[in-house]
Amino acid sequence: MAAAYFLGIDGGGTNCRARLRDAAGRKLGEATGGPSNIFTDPVEAIATVAKVSEAAFAKAGLPATGMTHCSACFGLAGANMAGAVQRVQAHPRPFQQLRIAHDGIIACAGAHAGGDGAIAAIGTGAVYVVSRGGKMQTFGGWGFMLSDQGSGADLGRESLRRTLYARDGIVPRTAFTDAVWARFNGSMEKLHNFAETAKPRDYGALTPLLFEHAEKGDAIARFIVERGQTGITLVLDHIVKLGITRICMLGGLGKAYRAYLPERFQPFLAEPRHDALDGAILLAGGRCDAPAEARA
Repeated sequence: MAAAYFLGIDGGGTNCRARLRDAAGRKLGEATGGPSNIFTDPVEAIATVAKVSEAAFAKAGLPATGMTHCSACFGLAGANMAGAVQRVQAHPRPFQQLRIAHDGIIACAGAHAGGDGAIAAIGTGAVYVVSRGGKMQTFGGWGFMLSDQGSGADLGRESLRRTLYARDGIVPRTAFTDAVWARFNGSMEKLHNFAETAKPRDYGALTPLLFEHAEKGDAIARFIVERGQTGITLVLDHIVKLGITRICMLGGLGKAYRAYLPERFQPFLAEPRHDALDGAILLAGGRCDAPAEARA
């Protein structure tokens, strides 16, 4: 039996979004919620996904029972980690059909409308996906403790490290390190308490302050951003060597990094054709009628 509805979920380390379309591709409803990383906090993620799914149906004026006639695709941060998908699948699922992938997969499917290309999705975390001949290959995305250089979590942690260097007199203080230190009221106790419980998104909350000072020429802020950029360009160079000619920089930081990338990448950078939510709907077997926005 063909599905009547198609639900796309884009769940990241900071927030979760849902979009519902009908079989003709018409958008019926959207909803947003909190964090949904199924590796770092599976209980929170599963609860969030359930809430935004129900909310999307409610926005469409449809009862939650309509999910039994719905094909869904969840693109969730942390889904590439061992055992993460199984945690979601272990919970009751009302959908007619469900596909689970990590959030980079749906972003790539949307960005290139199912065609060839690559994405650098850089937000709280960082993941790169290459689509070639209908097959997807992922690089990175193993969490900021092991990879994700240049991600919000990585930049935030490095910001704290450099701030402590400045506090101890190892490097000169700057306006940026003073601003970070002020966030904790100049208290090592408060900083320690933060570090004991902080999640990736908590570290990532420092990135707006970081880029603000980097744009003003702050030496330490620029050092941290440029350090992050070296990890990003390492992967981008590899993607170009694979023969990919179309790369989309996605996520809040992916867009911010464009100004810091070497000139050699400019011919490859393109705007996404669709967003990650419609990428999830495409992978669920649905249609998306959003207009193409590609420049290349």
